[in-house]
Amino acid sequence: MNRRLWIGLVIVFVMALMASEGWPQTKPGDKKEPPMTTERLLMRDKLTYAKDALDGLSVEDFGKVSKSAEMLRMISKASSWYVFDSDEYQRHSKNFQEQAADLERHAKEKNLDAAALDYMRISLTCVQCHKYVRAERSKKP
Repeated sequence: MNRRLWIGLVIVFVMALMASEGWPQTKPGDKKEPPMTTERLLMRDKLTYAKDALDGLSVEDFGKVSKSAEMLRMISKASSWYVFDSDEYQRHSKNFQEQAADLERHAKEKNLDAAALDYMRISLTCVQCHKYVRAERSKKP
């Protein structure tokens, strides 16, 4: 497949995630945002670096993609990041870190197709992990 098709697929995939439950949509009259916690700050930073990686992929700025992937991996390894002490959460976290390392490596190799697939894998892992966290939090009284 050519590069433009891959980039187009990545952009469509991310837009579909944003329209679904991947990123919450705010509506007028919604409750105020909860206070900023370390967890929320780190998540905001992860989202910023994920957007930067997509931006880098779309213009073939491999340096930007590599730096974003490195930061995503580092944030995920932060000790204050762990939300749940469970095997499933640890699996999601490990997958994310490995996928970010793959994205960084492929960006350094200037392999756009592989990096685009890595970005899609990271996005799916994020959605799966957030779904898990929401389900676990809804179980608690």
